Amino acid sequence: MIPSSKPNSRVELRFRCHHLKNLDIVSKSDPQIFVSQKRGPGGFQFVDCTEKIKNNLSPEFNKTITLDYYFEELQTLTFTVMDIDKEIKIFGDLDKNDKIGEFTTTLSNILSRPGRKIIGDLIHHSKVTGKIEISAEEINQTNHHIFLRAEGIGLDKKDLFSSDPYYKIYKTSPNGEQLLVFQSIVIKKNINPIWPELNMPLEQFNGGDMFRELLIEVYDYDSIGAHDLIGITRTTTDAILRGVIEYPLINPKKTSKSGYKNSGILKFYKAYLEKTHTFLDFLAGGCEISLMTAIDCTGSNGSVNSFSGLHYNDKELGGSAYARSITSVGSVLSSYDYDGYIDVFGFGGEYQGRTSHCFPFSLDPNVPAAFGVAGVLEMYNRNITKIPFSGPTNFATIIQEAIARASESRSGVPHQQKYTVLLIITDGEICDMDETIKNLVQASTLPLSVVIVGVGMSSFENMNLLDGDNGCLVDYKGNRAKRDIVQFVPFNKYSGSIDALAQETLREIPGQLLSYFKSIGVPPNPPRTFIPVDILPPPPQ
Repeated sequence: MIPSSKPNSRVELRFRCHHLKNLDIVSKSDPQIFVSQKRGPGGFQFVDCTEKIKNNLSPEFNKTITLDYYFEELQTLTFTVMDIDKEIKIFGDLDKNDKIGEFTTTLSNILSRPGRKIIGDLIHHSKVTGKIEISAEEINQTNHHIFLRAEGIGLDKKDLFSSDPYYKIYKTSPNGEQLLVFQSIVIKKNINPIWPELNMPLEQFNGGDMFRELLIEVYDYDSIGAHDLIGITRTTTDAILRGVIEYPLINPKKTSKSGYKNSGILKFYKAYLEKTHTFLDFLAGGCEISLMTAIDCTGSNGSVNSFSGLHYNDKELGGSAYARSITSVGSVLSSYDYDGYIDVFGFGGEYQGRTSHCFPFSLDPNVPAAFGVAGVLEMYNRNITKIPFSGPTNFATIIQEAIARASESRSGVPHQQKYTVLLIITDGEICDMDETIKNLVQASTLPLSVVIVGVGMSSFENMNLLDGDNGCLVDYKGNRAKRDIVQFVPFNKYSGSIDALAQETLREIPGQLLSYFKSIGVPPNPPRTFIPVDILPPPPQ
């Protein structure tokens, strides 16, 4: 089954846990929730995780998990609560000995419950180890972010000489429940704190409802025991943006005291909305997407003339797995490449008498590109029989070439936006993993995405490590990737449908393009103006 490309809605999940089993000896557990999803006949795929909350057996999580909801599909969800004592780089790093418990249900089961809420037992080794509370809310896309800067003025002193204040913002659900949307950092020993800026999608902040009630609580943080309430206030997003910026904080336990006015003031001294740019905004402004293709020419592909060889031109199937991958990805991306030329390289084969890990597939250093997908296929079919296969399977050099080209587009003509997609088609495991990761970490700062299609029967375990869906890439020097730029797809899983292969291969490109331009603070160019032309009648017959 091919997953639907049109979800019925987007759904936001929020989490609380209750009475978790304590796995630590000296302190309390540090829980974090990891969410996996199963759609269709495949296995579970990691989706996302909440933040870690230290020393808390009944935590309320601030970070939400957003999912696409498909009415016609069974979407099975597994929620794994872990006690996290070390940094987790990828989902596979989780230590089963730190599992508190697990709960499995379906998204439809959550959405169909009263109040769109479900409370389930966390199970580990057939024993109940706590409760998990999951609340769902449909998200109305607003394409805006909200920015708030808050300060406290004259807050109550809850400690001997001062307070350690922080604040929480809740949005009120339709059934009156308070849903945590934001929690600030703690400012130590300061009754006039200035907190860092809040920046989040507007739909996450208030569900897209500007008049939805917001509850704001200000607390004094205590390292031991419960935190002390300083005061609360209520408002709406509309009121804040219209300039109602000062709010008296009221402590309900003090209202009966004579002369009590408030426990300080919460002031929003900066409040504004900013449009969230979309992928189509960048296309409208003329952003070009350039395709660069790299083809594996190592000996493990087998003979070009053998039916079992991965480069064998099987005309009944529409060409080799390599040719079909080129057709699938190239047919989609070529429309966004204005000059029509696609760079084509080989790696792992002999070029000019020696093994090369980056050579022009035209076999002519003066001709690095072919025109359109048809030109790439013609070049591939013409030259694949001329290239002596060699090895090993190294990616670092070809990625370095892509880095050089992406760097050129970054430093080019002002307002001429360009983004490069490197398509690597390969049959084997990477032999230069450390150098490949180092180059990918470097590439994460550039207008570049890397799509890897794995052909053949290899396990491709290393490829899954490169795909940043399960955690940020870190090179051997400890440098972390600035963003996820790699997508790996096994060809055999989608070989029956070119359209499905393209959909899975390219689905992360729009988000990766947006994350790059956001990281450098560059908005889309103004939409290009259509230039009308005279439409002449046909000549008389």
